[in-house]
Amino acid sequence: MSSTFQHISSKKVIFVVLVISCSYLLLRAIAFLQNDPVSISGSYFTFNEKKVRYVCKGKGEPYVFFETGFGSDSEVTWSPIVKELPENFTACYYDRLGYGGSDDVPRTFTTDEKSHLQESLIKHIAGESPVVLVAHSYGGIIARRTVARAKTNLVALILLDSAHENQHTVMRGKLDPISDSVKIWQYVNAAFGLSQIKNIFKEYDSLTSKRLDQYYSGFRWAHVLSTYRNEKGFYTPLKNFNYDFGKLKMLVISHDKEVYSGNPRFSSVTDDWEKMQKSISELSDNSERVIAKGATHNIPGDSPELVVSKVLETVELVSGNTG
Repeated sequence: MSSTFQHISSKKVIFVVLVISCSYLLLRAIAFLQNDPVSISGSYFTFNEKKVRYVCKGKGEPYVFFETGFGSDSEVTWSPIVKELPENFTACYYDRLGYGGSDDVPRTFTTDEKSHLQESLIKHIAGESPVVLVAHSYGGIIARRTVARAKTNLVALILLDSAHENQHTVMRGKLDPISDSVKIWQYVNAAFGLSQIKNIFKEYDSLTSKRLDQYYSGFRWAHVLSTYRNEKGFYTPLKNFNYDFGKLKMLVISHDKEVYSGNPRFSSVTDDWEKMQKSISELSDNSERVIAKGATHNIPGDSPELVVSKVLETVELVSGNTG
């Protein structure tokens, strides 16, 4: 009797496993068939045999280049801002390797290599013309490395709540970096198509939303996370870089700490963040600090009008100085 019961139970288990497996395979097939990649327009530049997508608007000098934060999409971040800029100078943004319309990123691609890519793209587009570099969050770390090497035609630097080279030491235990488990989960997610299956049941109100869901469910995002984890985060004191930007015009725009007053996780690091922003501003003898009132860390999204106005002010200033 017991043997008969075990045999029936075993058959039930096998049946359930077969149903689940078949359902999963069916959903994977549907997800594959519905996963029609969303293309985005732009121009292309080649760096180390990799294609890099960029978009420029306007004509003439100076050239304003926008650098995106770590997990952000350049089109979403910068296109609303660039659309508000006049046509009498050139404004450009691009997709770092692994993002948007650019090629996949090697998993060992370092911040230094990202900076060299940025420098090469600027030279490709602007040549020796004056350049204003605008960078958000992690993009600020990339931008500072570029500025330290290429001072000749970089005439101004605008940092939007820039990340800090030593932030993971300063904020240790309060706001820790992305963990290896997040990276591993993303590889599992991409390999088994878990988010892709979930996306089958979503209705999209725009192609951009669909494109981003496709991106954040795939291997390219996992590779971007790997580039971060392979560098082990940011634990190097700023002074170790020996940065000295001299009289370079630098604008350090920081978030409004009051917006995080109801969020214990973020409010616990506001004083640390303020000190780090101050140390960044001290890299130049010609720097200015600005608080983006009402804005979170996402200053481009929360205060686009402030970004536009500061870009225009800076363009007018450097045009007068270089004219």
